[in-house]
Amino acid sequence: MGASSLLSLGLSVGETIGIILIGNVIISALALLNAAPGGYFHIGYTISQRVVFGIRGSSIGIIIRIILSVVWFGSQAYLGSLCLSCVFASWSHSYLTMKNTIPESVHMNTQQLVGFVIFQLISLPPLLLKPERFNKILMVSCSLTFFAMLGMTIWAVARNGGNGGPLMHASSKMSSSTRGWYWIYGISSWYGSLSAGVSNQSDFTRFSKKTWSSLYGTIFSLVVVGTIVPLMGLVSASAFQARYGLDIWQPNQLIMFWLERDYSATSRAAAFFAGTIFTMSQICFNTMGNGYAGGMDLSGLLPRYFNITRGSIVTALLSWVVQPWDFYNTSSTFVTVMSSFSVFMSPIVGIIIADFWIVRKKHLKLSNLYSDDKQGKYWYFHGVNYRYLIIWVIAFAPALPGLINSVTPSIKVSTGIRNFYYGNTVFEYCISFFLVIVSSYIWPHKDVLEEDEFDYFGTFTEEECRAKGIVPYSEVTDKDLQLDPIVSVLSKDNVIVLARSASDR
Repeated sequence: MGASSLLSLGLSVGETIGIILIGNVIISALALLNAAPGGYFHIGYTISQRVVFGIRGSSIGIIIRIILSVVWFGSQAYLGSLCLSCVFASWSHSYLTMKNTIPESVHMNTQQLVGFVIFQLISLPPLLLKPERFNKILMVSCSLTFFAMLGMTIWAVARNGGNGGPLMHASSKMSSSTRGWYWIYGISSWYGSLSAGVSNQSDFTRFSKKTWSSLYGTIFSLVVVGTIVPLMGLVSASAFQARYGLDIWQPNQLIMFWLERDYSATSRAAAFFAGTIFTMSQICFNTMGNGYAGGMDLSGLLPRYFNITRGSIVTALLSWVVQPWDFYNTSSTFVTVMSSFSVFMSPIVGIIIADFWIVRKKHLKLSNLYSDDKQGKYWYFHGVNYRYLIIWVIAFAPALPGLINSVTPSIKVSTGIRNFYYGNTVFEYCISFFLVIVSSYIWPHKDVLEEDEFDYFGTFTEEECRAKGIVPYSEVTDKDLQLDPIVSVLSKDNVIVLARSASDR
């Protein structure tokens, strides 16, 4: 579906795939760089926010992520419910032709409501699983989904006599300058659609057994599969348009077309299997990308009340409030605003990467990240790192007029401001990245290379401890705890409780 928005700019299929490929390379690079705190120190996004914004200031970045998780959980749940409706329609012709009894003002029909309610209900049990237990389910779902999409592409091309269709060769005439800015806008919007996922990569790499366990999987899934699947979408839509004269970009709409055109056993079987696979895909994607992410952020913001499971369920329940069906059935400005949240997320990614890789050179003192002691390295000024907060604002502020213009076109902005907004994810990342490095030379942080001498929380394996030159947790004694003023108030039994609590979050 994502490729259609780029094609609507008037670019050719070749240009669209070029944009997607470049965007995926950038996304994979930033995802891996931003995943490093998880791989090296087994900390997630919520804790890395304490490093860059301070123990108290971290709530800003966490709250933004929670909002995104809630909104996109609802959005993906609605898309998933459309896939589930395909399954129900394959079972019952009455469901396929169900009469709408809901007023038009709701922007949702009865069939969609039934599918949404049931999809939300079956989405809750997976949230009870711990994230590290979900990987095999996710791999099976991804594999089945790929082959289901491939099958739909083969069907569409075969029905069109082996021809890819007119969209494969279409391209609008425009100036080279306009085309160039459309490329920048396309790359920026493609990255923006995944910026929320890029920002919290460490939430998942913290479970890695090795520092770079995610390297090859990230590159393969984003660069290879992430480019092939949009190409299949373009080919399918083009061939379908040539054969039937209809513009269909959503897989669920194509499945419904099968059933409405021919309610035979063959069509129903195809609709059942494809609908089931896509429903499973949406549940897995929503659970991992939005449910767990929201749970981790809520547990980091309010650890007294939430762990990952409770936070994930609250994220799912709150997603009803945003009424996600309005995203797709109305011309909602809310969608434009939420799609542009990369305006606020991209600078955060730039700050995290610059701080971890350039300023701190991959060194963190974990004991100081779990303490509000005013002598801690990450307490800064009253618990807030105002330096990075100011850099964050400086980076996203120039894009705000463009964002306002995209929501309310009657408010005019200059061409330069609009172009900055078109490329905001790239420009803002560079601004924040550059300012973090420059500010660190002007006002250096103290003892940035300092780490704990002991593995206080049982964070690392003995092999990792040897590589870092620190004492393994199994050899830490209560006497060792007294050597560090931040953890001296704890006994080893207290540390065990804290370590388990931190791991669950």
